[in-house]
Amino acid sequence: MSRLFGRQSELSELDRLLDKARDGEGAVLVVRGEAGVGKTALLDNAVTRASDMRVAHIAGAESEMELAFAGLHQLCGSMLDRLDDLPAPQREALGVAFGLRDGSAPDPFLVGLAILTLLTDVARDKPLACVIDDAQWIDGASLLALTFAARRLQADAVAMVFGIRESTDDHLLAGLPELLVSGLADQDARALFAAAVPGRLDGRVRERIIAEADGNPLALMQLPKGLSPAQLAGGYAVAGTAPLVSRIERSFVTQVRALPVPTQTLLLIAAADSVGEPALVYRAADRLGIAIDAAAPAEAAGLVSIAGRTRFHHPLVRSAVYRAAAVAERRLVHRALADVMDPQADADRIAWHRAHAADRPDEQVADELERSAFRARARGGVAASAAFLAYAADLTPDPSARARRALDAAQDKLEAGTPGGALDLLATAEALPLEELQRARADLLRAQVAFAVHRGRDAPPLLLAAAKHLEGVDPQLSRETYLEALSAAIFAGRFAIGGDEGVRGVARAALSAPPVTGPPRALDLLLDGLAARFLDGYEAACPLLKRGLQEFRREDDEDRAPMRWYGLVGRVALDLWDFESHRTLAVRQVQLLRNVGSLTRLPLAIAFNAGELVNTARLADAEALLEEGDAITDTTGAPPPRYIEPLVTAYRGQERRTLDQVEVITRSASDRGEGRTISLMQYAAAVLHNGLGQHAAALAATQLGAEHDDLGVRNSNLREMIEAAARCGRTDLAEAAARELAAQAAVTRTPLGSGIAARSLALVSEGQAADDLYQEAIAHLERSGGVTEQARTHLLYGEWLRRANHIAEARRHLHRAHQIFTAMRADGFAERARRELLAAGEAVDEQAATASDTLTAQESAIARLARDGFTNSEIATQLFISARTVEWHLGKIFTKLNITSRRSLRIVLPDAAA
Repeated sequence: MSRLFGRQSELSELDRLLDKARDGEGAVLVVRGEAGVGKTALLDNAVTRASDMRVAHIAGAESEMELAFAGLHQLCGSMLDRLDDLPAPQREALGVAFGLRDGSAPDPFLVGLAILTLLTDVARDKPLACVIDDAQWIDGASLLALTFAARRLQADAVAMVFGIRESTDDHLLAGLPELLVSGLADQDARALFAAAVPGRLDGRVRERIIAEADGNPLALMQLPKGLSPAQLAGGYAVAGTAPLVSRIERSFVTQVRALPVPTQTLLLIAAADSVGEPALVYRAADRLGIAIDAAAPAEAAGLVSIAGRTRFHHPLVRSAVYRAAAVAERRLVHRALADVMDPQADADRIAWHRAHAADRPDEQVADELERSAFRARARGGVAASAAFLAYAADLTPDPSARARRALDAAQDKLEAGTPGGALDLLATAEALPLEELQRARADLLRAQVAFAVHRGRDAPPLLLAAAKHLEGVDPQLSRETYLEALSAAIFAGRFAIGGDEGVRGVARAALSAPPVTGPPRALDLLLDGLAARFLDGYEAACPLLKRGLQEFRREDDEDRAPMRWYGLVGRVALDLWDFESHRTLAVRQVQLLRNVGSLTRLPLAIAFNAGELVNTARLADAEALLEEGDAITDTTGAPPPRYIEPLVTAYRGQERRTLDQVEVITRSASDRGEGRTISLMQYAAAVLHNGLGQHAAALAATQLGAEHDDLGVRNSNLREMIEAAARCGRTDLAEAAARELAAQAAVTRTPLGSGIAARSLALVSEGQAADDLYQEAIAHLERSGGVTEQARTHLLYGEWLRRANHIAEARRHLHRAHQIFTAMRADGFAERARRELLAAGEAVDEQAATASDTLTAQESAIARLARDGFTNSEIATQLFISARTVEWHLGKIFTKLNITSRRSLRIVLPDAAA
C-alpha cells in the first residue's frame, strides 16, 4: 500500500465506514473534491483495507454517461448468479434493465430495490464494500439505482463509497454523508513533492510548483513531469495562467507524446473504450496493426495498467489522451473498436462507437442509433434513449427524418425529467425545414415543456395554438391537445389568462375541435363533457362526464388508456363524487408510471394516490407515499407537488405545521400560476379548523376556496363550508351550499356524493328530518368505502344527538368516531369527539401516548404491513428497503410494543379503515 501524505483523518473516516459494514450496519459516504486532490488514491486505499470483505470497485467513464445501466452492470455483473434468488418483480426488472430478458420498461425504483436486495443478499455471506469512483461519469440510470439503494442501507453489511468531483451538480447524491477532500497542508505537500521529485532542484522552481499546485497531490507529482530538465533547473516555462486541471492534463499530454507512436495509439484505444476489457483493446490494436507489447512503455511510465482490467492512473490521463488526439485519430480507433465488438452482445456500444467514428451524415449509423434508442427505452433508459436519438439526429442526412429524430429525442428528454434538454433539442428541430405535422408536434412539445416546468398560466395559450395548428393535419391529436389545453387551464384556475373566464374561454375554443369520427374515445367524451361543465354547468355536463369516465375505465381495463390523462380523469372522478373510480385510477396511474419510469409525471400521480389514502383513513401510508414523491422530485429537480401534505397534517391536527405549509405552498402556487392548488390549500385549512372546532376560521377559508369553480375542489370546499357555516349560525350560506351539493348528488348518484349530500342537508335541518338524513348519510358512506367521511358523519350525528338529548345514542356514534380518529391518529377530530363524549357524561381519557407512538415513521409502516399479513420480502418491496432491514426493524418494534409475535400487532395497532 503506497503511503498517503496528510490523509490520516480521511483514512480514519473510511475505516469507520468499513467497520460499520463489518458489524452488520449499512453505511454510505460521498468523497468529494477537485480533480487531482486524491479521491482516487483514498478510494484505492479503502479497497486495499477491505481485503477481508467482498469488494465491488468501478470507475465511471465519460464516454458511457448516457448508456443506460452501464455502470450498474459493471458493479453487479459478477453477482448476477444470484439473480434468480430475487423476488419475481425485482428479478424481472433487473433482467430487463440488463438486457437479459424481454419485458416492459422497468420501474427505476424497482431496479433500485433489486440492486439493494442483490447487494444485501451478497453481504449475508461476507460484508460487501461497493466503491464507485468518478461518480460524475456514471450513467444516470445506474446512479439513480445506486443512490436509491445507498439511502436505504440500514441493517445491511454493505458499505458504499462514491468519489465525485467537487464542482459537479449531483442532486442524486445530495444529502448523503460527505467527506470533503481538500488540498494538502504545506508540510505534507512538501513531503509529497520531495518523494515525487527526488534529487537536487532549483529552489525557485520548487517553490513555484508547490505554490501553484496549492496542495493538489496530482499537480505536485505531475507538473514536474511535464517540464524539461532545463526548465526544472532554471524555472523557465513554469508559470501558467491556465486552470490547474488543464495544466495537469497538459502535463499528461506531454508525457504521452514522449511515448512511441504505436503506444500513443494503444492508449487512445483504451481511452475510447469504456468497458475496460484488455482483450477488446488488443483486438482493436491488432486491427490497426499495433502489437501487444506497445503497451509496455505506457505501463512503465505509470500512466495505465492493462493487466486484468484497463485502468488509467487517473481519470485526467484518460481525458488528456482522448482530447489531445486529432479528430481523425479518434474516429479511427472508434471504428476499430466497433469492428471488433460482438454484434449480438454489444449492439448498442457498436452503434455508439460508429456514431463517434462517422465523419459525415450516415443514415445507416443513424438507423442503428435509433434502434439502440428503442432498446434503451424498453429497458427503462429514457435518458439513454434521448442521447441515442440526439446522436441519430446529428447523423441523419434527410432533413425531415432528422427533425423527427430530434423531436423524438426532445420528447424523451422531457419524459426523463430534463425539460431544459428538451428545449435544446426542440430548437434543433425547429431550425430545420419542418413538415406541417412536425411543426405542430414542435408547438405541442414546447407547450408540454412549459406545463412541466411551470404547471401554470403559460401553458394553456401555447397548447391552444398547437391544437389549432393540428386541426388540419391530425384531427385526433388536435382533439387531444384541446383537452390538454383545457386541463392546463383547469390547473391554472384563477391564474389562467382571464381568470375563471379564461377557463371558460379555453372551453369555448375547445368547441372548435375537429368532430369525432367513429366511436368516441374516452378523451373525446371528456373534452365535450368538460367544455359543457364550464360553459353549461354541472348538471348539463354530468352525463357526458360519467360516460367519459366509464369509457376511460374500460380502456384502462384493456390497457388502452392513455397514461397522461389519469390525473385529469381523477379530478373528474372527484368532481363526480365517484370515490370508487378515484381510488382505482389513483393506484393504477402510479403503477403504470412506475412501469415506464416516467419521473416527470410520477410525483403528481403519487400525490393523487396519497389523497385517496387520506379518504380511507390511511394517513401513515399517505405520508410514506409522499416521502417517495419527494425523493423523485429531488432526483428530477422539478418542483414537488406538495398539495396533499397539508391535508394529511390537517387531519393530524397539527395546527402550526399545517398553516405554515398552506402559506408556503399558496405563495409558491401563486408564483407558478397554479390556481387550483390555492383552492386545495384553503380546503386543507378548513379541514384543520373544523377538526379543531375553529369553525369561524374554517368558514373564512372555505369562502375563499369556493370563490372559484376549480374542478374536483369546489365541492370539497362546499362540504367544509356547510359544517362551518352551520356551526357559526350562517344558515344562509350553509343552506345554499347544501342545495348545490344535493343537486350534484341527484345527477351523479354515487354513494359518496349521496352520503355527503344527505349529511349536508342534515346540518341545516331539524327534528326527525335531520335524524333521518344523518342515518341515510351513514348508510351511503358505509357503501362508499370512505372511512374518513364515515367517521366525520358519526361525529356530527353524535353531536346533534347529544344536543337533542338522545344521550345513549349519541355516545354510540361518538364512540365510533373517536375509535376511527384515534386509530388513524387524526388527533384534532379525535379530541373533538372526546370532548363531546365528556359532555355526554362519559369519561374518556385524553388520547394518551401509546407504545405505538414511539415508533418511527418507517417502523410504523413496517408494523402495519406486518399486521396486515405481508411477508418481510413483500414489506421490503413496498417500502423500498431490504428484507434484512425489515427483520431488524421488527425486532425493535416488538420491543417497543412489548409483544412477541406478528399476531399481537392486530391488537396493539387497530386499523382505522377496518
